[in-house]
Amino acid sequence: MKAALIILAIFAVIFVLPVTCSGSREIHASSLNTAYRSARMVKNYIRDDAKRLEFQMAFGTLQQIKTDEGGPEAFLDAVDGKDADEIIALAREEVNARITQGDERYAQYQNWENMVEQLTKNTPKVLGSEREQRAFE
Repeated sequence: MKAALIILAIFAVIFVLPVTCSGSREIHASSLNTAYRSARMVKNYIRDDAKRLEFQMAFGTLQQIKTDEGGPEAFLDAVDGKDADEIIALAREEVNARITQGDERYAQYQNWENMVEQLTKNTPKVLGSEREQRAFE
Protein backbone atom coordinates (compact mmCIF):
# COMPACT_ATOMS: atom_id res chain seq x y z
CA MET A 1 0.00 0.00 0.00
CA LYS A 2 2.82 2.38 0.86
CA ALA A 3 4.53 1.65 -2.45
CA ALA A 4 1.34 2.50 -4.36
CA LEU A 5 1.01 5.81 -2.51
CA ILE A 6 4.63 6.67 -3.20
CA ILE A 7 4.25 5.86 -6.89
CA LEU A 8 1.03 7.89 -7.04
CA ALA A 9 2.78 10.83 -5.35
CA ILE A 10 5.66 10.64 -7.83
CA PHE A 11 3.26 10.63 -10.79
CA ALA A 12 1.38 13.57 -9.29
CA VAL A 13 4.60 15.56 -9.00
CA ILE A 14 5.73 14.62 -12.50
CA PHE A 15 2.46 15.57 -14.19
CA VAL A 16 1.09 18.39 -12.03
CA LEU A 17 4.19 20.38 -11.13
CA PRO A 18 5.12 21.43 -14.69
CA VAL A 19 1.57 22.64 -15.31
CA THR A 20 1.42 24.70 -12.14
CA CYS A 21 4.89 26.19 -12.55
CA SER A 22 4.78 26.98 -16.24
CA GLY A 23 4.91 30.77 -15.87
CA SER A 24 7.04 31.02 -18.98
CA ARG A 25 8.17 34.38 -20.21
CA GLU A 26 8.31 33.42 -23.85
CA ILE A 27 5.77 33.03 -26.61
CA HIS A 28 4.42 29.58 -27.35
CA ALA A 29 3.01 29.79 -30.85
CA SER A 30 1.61 26.42 -31.84
CA SER A 31 -1.55 28.25 -32.91
CA LEU A 32 -2.83 31.83 -32.99
CA ASN A 33 -4.83 31.29 -29.80
CA THR A 34 -1.83 29.99 -27.86
CA ALA A 35 0.31 32.81 -29.24
CA TYR A 36 -2.22 35.40 -28.04
CA ARG A 37 -2.51 33.70 -24.65
CA SER A 38 1.28 33.56 -24.30
CA ALA A 39 1.59 37.20 -25.32
CA ARG A 40 -0.88 38.19 -22.59
CA MET A 41 1.13 36.23 -20.04
CA VAL A 42 4.43 37.70 -21.22
CA LYS A 43 2.93 41.19 -21.14
CA ASN A 44 1.84 40.67 -17.53
CA TYR A 45 5.44 39.98 -16.49
CA ILE A 46 6.62 43.34 -17.82
CA ARG A 47 6.62 45.93 -15.02
CA ASP A 48 7.43 49.06 -17.02
CA ASP A 49 4.32 50.53 -18.68
CA ALA A 50 6.29 51.97 -21.60
CA LYS A 51 7.97 48.64 -22.32
CA ARG A 52 4.67 46.79 -21.95
CA LEU A 53 3.10 49.09 -24.52
CA GLU A 54 6.10 48.71 -26.82
CA PHE A 55 5.78 44.92 -26.56
CA GLN A 56 2.09 45.10 -27.49
CA MET A 57 2.91 47.28 -30.49
CA ALA A 58 5.76 44.99 -31.52
CA PHE A 59 3.60 41.87 -31.31
CA GLY A 60 0.81 43.46 -33.35
CA THR A 61 3.20 44.94 -35.89
CA LEU A 62 4.96 41.60 -36.36
CA GLN A 63 1.62 39.90 -36.82
CA GLN A 64 0.67 42.33 -39.56
CA ILE A 65 4.03 42.20 -41.34
CA LYS A 66 4.60 38.45 -41.15
CA THR A 67 0.99 37.56 -42.02
CA ASP A 68 1.21 39.80 -45.10
CA GLU A 69 4.47 38.10 -46.10
CA GLY A 70 3.59 34.45 -45.61
CA GLY A 71 0.31 34.01 -43.78
CA PRO A 72 -0.35 33.12 -40.15
CA GLU A 73 2.28 30.35 -40.16
CA ALA A 74 5.03 32.86 -40.95
CA PHE A 75 3.94 34.97 -37.97
CA LEU A 76 3.79 31.96 -35.65
CA ASP A 77 7.24 30.81 -36.77
CA ALA A 78 8.65 34.29 -36.23
CA VAL A 79 7.45 34.69 -32.64
CA ASP A 80 7.62 31.13 -31.33
CA GLY A 81 10.04 30.75 -28.43
CA LYS A 82 10.90 34.44 -28.19
CA ASP A 83 10.69 36.59 -25.08
CA ALA A 84 9.51 40.21 -24.89
CA ASP A 85 12.92 41.73 -25.65
CA GLU A 86 13.39 39.48 -28.69
CA ILE A 87 9.90 40.34 -30.00
CA ILE A 88 10.63 44.07 -29.66
CA ALA A 89 14.04 43.68 -31.34
CA LEU A 90 12.53 41.70 -34.23
CA ALA A 91 9.78 44.28 -34.74
CA ARG A 92 12.39 47.07 -34.63
CA GLU A 93 14.41 45.31 -37.37
CA GLU A 94 11.34 44.67 -39.53
CA VAL A 95 9.97 48.21 -39.24
CA ASN A 96 13.36 49.85 -39.81
CA ALA A 97 13.88 47.63 -42.88
CA ARG A 98 10.47 48.62 -44.24
CA ILE A 99 11.18 52.32 -43.65
CA THR A 100 14.48 51.96 -45.52
CA GLN A 101 12.70 50.18 -48.40
CA GLY A 102 10.17 53.00 -48.62
CA ASP A 103 7.07 51.06 -47.54
CA GLU A 104 4.23 53.60 -47.62
CA ARG A 105 2.64 52.23 -44.42
CA TYR A 106 5.72 53.35 -42.50
CA ALA A 107 6.67 56.41 -44.59
CA GLN A 108 5.63 58.91 -41.91
CA TYR A 109 8.10 57.43 -39.40
CA GLN A 110 11.86 57.90 -39.23
CA ASN A 111 12.53 54.65 -37.33
CA TRP A 112 10.98 52.22 -34.82
CA GLU A 113 11.50 54.52 -31.84
CA ASN A 114 9.87 57.40 -33.70
CA MET A 115 6.90 55.19 -34.59
CA VAL A 116 6.44 54.08 -30.98
CA GLU A 117 6.75 57.66 -29.76
CA GLN A 118 4.19 59.00 -32.25
CA LEU A 119 1.69 56.22 -31.67
CA THR A 120 1.90 56.38 -27.87
CA LYS A 121 2.26 60.11 -27.20
CA ASN A 122 -1.34 60.41 -25.97
CA THR A 123 -1.33 57.13 -24.04
CA PRO A 124 -0.74 57.86 -20.35
CA LYS A 125 -0.48 54.21 -19.30
CA VAL A 126 -1.25 50.71 -20.44
CA LEU A 127 -4.68 49.43 -19.54
CA GLY A 128 -4.40 46.83 -16.82
CA SER A 129 -1.29 48.30 -15.26
CA GLU A 130 -3.28 49.35 -12.24
CA ARG A 131 -3.86 45.71 -11.31
CA GLU A 132 -3.09 44.79 -7.76
CA GLN A 133 0.24 43.17 -6.96
CA ARG A 134 0.22 39.47 -6.19
CA ALA A 135 1.99 38.20 -3.11
CA PHE A 136 4.55 36.23 -5.11
CA GLU A 137 5.59 39.12 -7.34
